[in-house]
Amino acid sequence: MADKNSSKNNFIMQAGILAAAGIISRIIGLLYRGPLQSVIGNLGLGYYQSAYNYYTIILLISSYSIPSAISKAIAQKLGEKEYRNAHRLFHGAMIYVLVVGGIASLFLFFGAGLFVSGAAVTVLRTFAPTIFVYGILGVLRGYFQAHSTMMPTSISQILEQIANAIVSILAAWLLIKKFAVDEETHAIYGAAGGAMGTGAGVLTGLAFMLIVYAANR
Repeated sequence: MADKNSSKNNFIMQAGILAAAGIISRIIGLLYRGPLQSVIGNLGLGYYQSAYNYYTIILLISSYSIPSAISKAIAQKLGEKEYRNAHRLFHGAMIYVLVVGGIASLFLFFGAGLFVSGAAVTVLRTFAPTIFVYGILGVLRGYFQAHSTMMPTSISQILEQIANAIVSILAAWLLIKKFAVDEETHAIYGAAGGAMGTGAGVLTGLAFMLIVYAANR
């Protein structure tokens, strides 16, 4: 009975940690949008949002549910003490996201003109590589969740949003300062800088998860 209560308490605590991280990430995401808009302008924000909507759709289709799916599958094998099969699942999932994520990224990059037009094409292409990276990050998050620890996922989410906020604003400002010559180029380079921030955030989260994985392997 004590073991059941301990397991239940641990589950509640881990779920609370993940929920708290989600709230913090949302707050960071809301806070940086204002400064980003002031840097790239309304036109740039329009390009950014238009491209971001399609990026999100492709991400949802290709790999957004990966963490929960991997977590459930590996946790089942761990519960049955099939540790070798659990690790095989992990490797198989990694191969899957490398293939599917790669295809989705290439499709979005070369097919950007199918979804948006004009300057927004450049912005959507800037988002494309992030889909490939996100798949790998999703597998690692699911792997640790299967081991009943939400702390790595939670920290990586917060680091992802912090890096996203900083790089989005900084990259947009630098690109505008270096390349913008009129309102149109100001909007294009500003929106592209914002898209770079999304990729930098995911890369930061992935780097953290790889460090944790290497330390706990």
